[in-house]
Amino acid sequence: MKTAIILGRGIEGCGVTRYALEEQKWYHNNGIQCDIYAGSDKKWGRKDAQENNIIEFGNDEIKSLAKKLDKEYDIVYYQSLPAKKGHSEEYQNLFYDYLVCDVQRPIKLSHQNDHKAQSLSRNSKIWETMAQMDASFTHSLTSPFAQKMKEFNPKVPLIKMGLGFDFNSLRNYWKPAQTQKKRISYFGRFAGFKDPQRIIDMHEHLYAADIIGEMRGIERSIGSLDLFYSDLSDRVNSYRNNIYEVKKDEQVIQDSSRVWIYGPYQRLEGIEELSTSMFGADFYNLEAHAYGDNMEFAMCEIIGSGSIPVFDSHWAQNCKHNGVNFSEIKDFAVYSDRNDLKDTVNQMEELANDHHKRNARRERCFEIAKLHCDNEIVYSKMHNDALKVKKRNPKTHSISLF
Repeated sequence: MKTAIILGRGIEGCGVTRYALEEQKWYHNNGIQCDIYAGSDKKWGRKDAQENNIIEFGNDEIKSLAKKLDKEYDIVYYQSLPAKKGHSEEYQNLFYDYLVCDVQRPIKLSHQNDHKAQSLSRNSKIWETMAQMDASFTHSLTSPFAQKMKEFNPKVPLIKMGLGFDFNSLRNYWKPAQTQKKRISYFGRFAGFKDPQRIIDMHEHLYAADIIGEMRGIERSIGSLDLFYSDLSDRVNSYRNNIYEVKKDEQVIQDSSRVWIYGPYQRLEGIEELSTSMFGADFYNLEAHAYGDNMEFAMCEIIGSGSIPVFDSHWAQNCKHNGVNFSEIKDFAVYSDRNDLKDTVNQMEELANDHHKRNARRERCFEIAKLHCDNEIVYSKMHNDALKVKKRNPKTHSISLF
């Protein structure tokens, strides 16, 4: 058996790339060939942030790749699609006409990673592409994507997808609890649904508890300006006085007087630094119907590297492990209510002052997370689900636009 994963948006270097690599790892560990192909029409700044063996293809290689996929592979996963903006019109058309429509023999399955309707709308020919699939994996069967599929492509089966992670691969990064820094690290790119702003909002409480706050992976962008300015209409006079932007290769001695903001990092270098922190933060929060009981990769990396996770309480109240809300599992993460950040820091301070208790808690976090979403559990189920998919009738190119 041979499987292929297609990154239509290219090597973004973030969660979608990580998903493809984690899924590929499962296939390789189980003796099944799995190749990842990514379009090179757009170059991404984080392309090399994660070690990978992804095969890039140019526009002039699309027709030959389509023939290869059709002839040699049994399952083709469409992990991401080209974007309407940022990719050339030529690439968008070639991708759909050849890599989607002309690949007929394999089972074709999409992996839909977008959580919001606005994000869905950025994908080129998304509903036409979904009409060409034999089935589609989605994080939640009640998400905006699932609702749109019922409207536009009701005959295409939807399958609940998980998010699997190789926790054991990071175990060697663990540091003795007593040597970890009294610090909370936000770990990941800027995204509103991850709420990095919360680290700045809780700074007064962190300072009172002498806990260092930092953010790693933050790039200046229109969306991230609130992190740097308290009033976007008056940037000259509103630069925050409790942050410090660390320049590339600059060496600083951190203290709790401010929040330290670092730019993009190489993944494994970032995990090494994260592992030296007592706490790791990812305030991932969505509409309740969108979670699908899944974590995201940054959450998994915090646990995998041996830091105590600090997660959003809304996520914990709306995601279950073995039928029990995470919020009811008291020996898992520190749960943060954005309306009571003092309580978040109080929970952290209690663990920071007791190395034995904190070590026991992170061991328990590791155990629960593996049971919930270890890559062997998640991808073996998804592979079996893929094998059950029935090939639909051959499609044509004459598909109405939605």
